[in-house]
Amino acid sequence: MIRKLGYVLIILIFLALGGAGWFFSGVIYEGGLNPDFNDTASIGTAEDRVSVTEVNNNSIVLNVEEEMWGPLLERGIYGIIGQNGDAVVGNIISTEGVVVERELINLNGTIVEGDRIRGTSLVVRDNKGEYKILGTSSWSGQAAEGVYTPKSVSNLDYETIYYQSDLGEFPAYLTNEGDIGIVIFVHGFRGDYSREVFAKMRAGEIVDMGYRSMIISYRNDKGLPKDPSGIFQYGTTEWEDIDGAIDKALEYTDNVVLWGTSGGGGPISSWLGNVGDKSKVKGIIYEAPVINFWESVKVNGAARYPWVPQQLFSYFKLVTEIRYSIDFDNMNFTDAVINSDIPVLLFHGDDDEWVPVEMSDLIAESRDTKLTYIRYENVGHVTSWNADPDNYVYQLDLFLSALD
Repeated sequence: MIRKLGYVLIILIFLALGGAGWFFSGVIYEGGLNPDFNDTASIGTAEDRVSVTEVNNNSIVLNVEEEMWGPLLERGIYGIIGQNGDAVVGNIISTEGVVVERELINLNGTIVEGDRIRGTSLVVRDNKGEYKILGTSSWSGQAAEGVYTPKSVSNLDYETIYYQSDLGEFPAYLTNEGDIGIVIFVHGFRGDYSREVFAKMRAGEIVDMGYRSMIISYRNDKGLPKDPSGIFQYGTTEWEDIDGAIDKALEYTDNVVLWGTSGGGGPISSWLGNVGDKSKVKGIIYEAPVINFWESVKVNGAARYPWVPQQLFSYFKLVTEIRYSIDFDNMNFTDAVINSDIPVLLFHGDDDEWVPVEMSDLIAESRDTKLTYIRYENVGHVTSWNADPDNYVYQLDLFLSALD
């Protein structure tokens, strides 16, 4: 009897592992690799739940009941958006568990005790030094529904240009002002050049340093050519688009800089391994870059499914590779970044739950030349500017000036 129970238990364990492997390999494929999947917000069991506990003249107290991606327990300047108002919050004054008191910088409309709010990192600083939140009723930042341009976000005149890749023609925004060089912005996971607001916010800062911004689209963007594999390759093939964009920028200037944000880090890093021509690119800026896609899968999965044992992720990787004929090792460009001697400026926060900071740490530890690493404590994904806007702009200016 005991032996039979043992057999039954073993069978049940194998069935559970098989079901878990099948389920999570499907999640990895749909959420991370399938360009046609449009419901990534539904993946996982964690969520952001934040409510207002108290509002004072110069501070606001928030109860962060659960936080998956939200920045409100992190260092920096962020926006909070409620049903009847929005506010910009700054320094953390105190924390007690999940209750945080933050500096209240400005308030538009009404936010009161008990309101449910959401946090956002989409904050900009205008010419008067005042902060405002993109995507609010007072300032949408949009040129049309769902479309953001350098003009609508940073009041920069621009034109739409096109570059050629092996898959065909791809559009890009190119700002008009700046006579020193061009920074090519490569967007991240499921990005879209017409909705890429991070680049358009940064364009408003680097224009003062003499640089134009080229905000590009590339394969698997909505409405544009798909990769022949039918999936996101995180740099394995996208580097060819980057090379085409570089060639286009070189028609305007001989001083080209690449900027990879989040998932945009892979195509640039793959370009380093496949081309890496110093005569074409003078420098690279990374913001929380995905340089090894599988490492991002692990940290992202842990945030979405905090109850899943980390030891199972290697098993999920194997099942995904077998089921979908994928080799995640081909999406690892760490060595290309380490071995390059093109100057790099790298920003990353240590509380990043999309892209593990350990990837950037490894590069900083292993590369011994032409690397500036700005690592922030208690800062999340692509929020280094929010952590310290003055230092961020200073580091950009210092890096770009050295290239010139």
